[in-house]
Amino acid sequence: MQLSMTFTRVWRPAAVIITVLAATEILQRTGIGPVYIPAPSSVLEKAISSRAILLENLGPTAGRAGLGFLIAAVATFTAASLAAVFRPLYGVIYNTGAALHSLPIIATAPLLALWIGTGAQLQVTLAAMACQFPILVGTIQGLGSADAQQRELLIVLSASRAQTLRHLLVPSALPYIFAGLKVAAPSAVLGTVTAEWAGSERGIGAMMLYALFAYDTATVWLSVIATCLLSAAGFGFWALVEKLTDRTIDETEIAN
Repeated sequence: MQLSMTFTRVWRPAAVIITVLAATEILQRTGIGPVYIPAPSSVLEKAISSRAILLENLGPTAGRAGLGFLIAAVATFTAASLAAVFRPLYGVIYNTGAALHSLPIIATAPLLALWIGTGAQLQVTLAAMACQFPILVGTIQGLGSADAQQRELLIVLSASRAQTLRHLLVPSALPYIFAGLKVAAPSAVLGTVTAEWAGSERGIGAMMLYALFAYDTATVWLSVIATCLLSAAGFGFWALVEKLTDRTIDETEIAN
């Protein structure tokens, strides 16, 4: 039954994608389709012929997005933990995260470029800014979801705030934390690509911008697809980590 449900979830979106690609290919080959949408076959040919250039630009984007994501994850988890343990800090931390999230990345990038330059530091900073809020919200909500009776029990047992955080709040928050991480991973990629538009010699965003100025629609679409695949890879990575963590917890509980 589970295998059948998995197959159903996979083949339906796959069928839609294949149908759209086939229709686009037919329209472009017959000359009916718009000029700004290339045939899928031409994008595939571009990917094969330009694979070295694609990999050369994919690496910097992935690395900077990953570093920005890591910085945001550490900073927001620390801030959310402080908000959970010291309630007076809750509003300050939450509102600060919301304010940063409300800043449009495309407008913030040129300003930050003037302040910190257009190097890797710009991409890492914007990646962190783009992905911090989902992690913050997920962690804060998760840390606040612990059972009230269990909280009271730890208070009766004279558990410290650090012990309460480690043994109760964090384990209860794991589903929320992973939800935030999965949403944030694609945001880090998009933040990095946007930052590369503001000034970068290498990266998917730079590759996309150069192709746009050269009216190379196949490369533009290749850049878009590469961005989507990289974002999906980030989401899939944390989904896999979540599944492995849940399995480890279940095995530990059975063993005990």
